[in-house]
Amino acid sequence: MTNDMTTGNPVKLIIYFMIPTCLGNIFQQFYNLADSIVAGRFIGVNALAAIGSTSSLIFLVIGWLNGLTSGFSILVAQHFGAKKYD
Repeated sequence: MTNDMTTGNPVKLIIYFMIPTCLGNIFQQFYNLADSIVAGRFIGVNALAAIGSTSSLIFLVIGWLNGLTSGFSILVAQHFGAKKYD
């Protein structure tokens, strides 16, 4: 199933596109929270410190990949909007 996001109400299309992204971010935060709770309570303070020290590195990688795919989506959107599917 393919949705043509070039026709229709732009606000409705953007909101429908935004919902899975926001849900993914919320679940990622829940995962990080659960990871910190388990590490802090059951593994120890050193494990919690290790999670805290690597979180900025993980954020850097995820942010870089997010920016890369956002830039790539411009090209895909231009070709899809021009109906150049090849």
